[in-house]
Amino acid sequence: MKINLDSPVLEFLGRAADFMILNILFIICCAPVVTAGPALSALYAVSMRQARHEDGYIVKPYLKAFAANFGKSFALSCIYCGAGVLIAYGFSYWQKGAFTAGIKTAALAVLCIFAACGILSLLYVFALTARFENSIAATVKNALILAVFDLKETMLLLLIWAGIIFLLIFTKAFWTFMAVAGFSVMAYVQSVLFVKVFSKYEGGE
Repeated sequence: MKINLDSPVLEFLGRAADFMILNILFIICCAPVVTAGPALSALYAVSMRQARHEDGYIVKPYLKAFAANFGKSFALSCIYCGAGVLIAYGFSYWQKGAFTAGIKTAALAVLCIFAACGILSLLYVFALTARFENSIAATVKNALILAVFDLKETMLLLLIWAGIIFLLIFTKAFWTFMAVAGFSVMAYVQSVLFVKVFSKYEGGE
């Protein structure tokens, strides 16, 4: 009996296996928690390659990307975590503080602007780290620029993350999916958008 290696079924099974292997690698590399940034950057590096139909090995490219971008991705993780803590403290202080109405409104506006900038740039920053060589400051700046100027893709990325968070909170079965292949599948879906956005700045590569 001849087996057609190009059959849709085998192609689907192969892609599913790739997603599961990539998911396991991501979870293992995320296990220390402090390595979540480098793990996410490596995940995007491989999933963007898949989105560009550059199929190949999974493990070696992932580990190579994890090591290559570790320093910058780790630093970005610390920066965003620190900024998040400061913004959260700012909102808490704003809520409890005794300010005049004008100062309270202005302070809330500033906090909301910083929070929005942080969230929007975070959508792109680790994917940019995986794709481009840049300084940390330039990467953050470019992430915010992309978030503003590629608004349609930014809204879709926000919807993807909102959907993931909603399902994790309200659907227990979704946790199983995330443990098996969810992180890599979600990264692939996002990477389709990243490839579309980044291609505009790569001469249409």
